[in-house]
Amino acid sequence: MTARSLAAARDRAAAITAAARTWRHGLDAMDQLTSADAARACYQPGGPSLAELERRIRADRATRARGHRAAA
Repeated sequence: MTARSLAAARDRAAAITAAARTWRHGLDAMDQLTSADAARACYQPGGPSLAELERRIRADRATRARGHRAAA
C-alpha cells in the first residue's frame, strides 16, 4: 500500500467515523423527544402519516429496548 493510498484510507475511515458519530447524536436527540414530537419532526408531506410515523417510532424504540435488555 502506498503512502497516498494509506492516507486516503485513513481519511475515509475518519469520515465514516464522523458520520457514524453524527448519526448516533441525532438518534440520541430524537430519543429525548416524545414519540409524537419525533413524528412531527420527521413528517414530510406525501410521506407516511403522523400516526404511522408515531407507530413506527414506538416500535423501533421498543425493539431497541428489548435488545438492550437481552444484552444485559
